[in-house]
Amino acid sequence: MKIEEIRIRDRIRMRGLKNKGIIEISQDTKTSDFVLIISKGIHRRWLLFNFPEGMWRASRPKEQVLEAVKDFLTEKILKD
Repeated sequence: MKIEEIRIRDRIRMRGLKNKGIIEISQDTKTSDFVLIISKGIHRRWLLFNFPEGMWRASRPKEQVLEAVKDFLTEKILKD
């Protein structure tokens, strides 16, 4: 797998891609746990907003983040 850094304008040019989901990873400053917010089936409305078909949240320690992302991808996002 090739991973490359892109700029904002490169991302904007990717309009033809179908959004399957978004994964946001944040960290809780009080507990140091990572909070995963995962959205599935993103649809653009009114040219400004992205509305998901479903959203889930999971709070995990750093060691379990990768496993949680893999589980969400296989069970929710890539299932269809």
